[in-house]
Amino acid sequence: MATTISTGSKAIDSLLGGGGIRTGMLTDVYGESGSGKSQLCFTLCANCARAGGTAIFVDTAGTFRPERIVEISGSPGALEKINFIRALNTLDQTNAIRKILDTGPQLVVVDTLTSLFSAEYSGPARHLAVMKHMHELALAAINAGCAVVVTNMVRNAPITVVDQAGRNIAQAVVPSQQREYLGSSVSIYSHIKVKLEIVDAAKSSFRALLVQSAGKEPVPFSITPRGISDIIN
Repeated sequence: MATTISTGSKAIDSLLGGGGIRTGMLTDVYGESGSGKSQLCFTLCANCARAGGTAIFVDTAGTFRPERIVEISGSPGALEKINFIRALNTLDQTNAIRKILDTGPQLVVVDTLTSLFSAEYSGPARHLAVMKHMHELALAAINAGCAVVVTNMVRNAPITVVDQAGRNIAQAVVPSQQREYLGSSVSIYSHIKVKLEIVDAAKSSFRALLVQSAGKEPVPFSITPRGISDIIN
């Protein structure tokens, strides 16, 4: 069985250590709306099916597009290798983990991770529920030897730098910065974290940044009818 699943972009595959998303690990992919998170998930599913593997796609926000899987893979048969689960609440989402050990897929996608938890929980209970779910997903990745990919949102968090007079001088320069939603809770059990950013949506120009483990330069990628790909100059 393959130990990696290609993202469709050689640049992103290299960023992740060669080959793509790794089995036995939980990969957290986050970014703003339109940065390519779902498109990456579709491409991973298509490539997994093309290689003869099976996948579980847990959709919490109505993002799943079967026609995109067919378009990217080039074969309607790819859908037969994807177990689609539409989670309408957090119980549906957490119960989907049982199918991982029952069916033994090569890839599990949760798109998106925190939306249902945000609606059903508040305060510390929300963080605890997300951490518990992430812990179960990480264990499933390890025990089942599959690649688990979750997507997550970002929020604009205000920056505070107070001068001697007590004024927040940061607001005058950079009013806010993007942070992963519930990032501290998600990070605890994430093996790999990747942030996707929009460079120029009109030109289908994006970039991927390896946040955990850090140390590599971000790489460019594009979104085409055949999914995630490298930018061709």
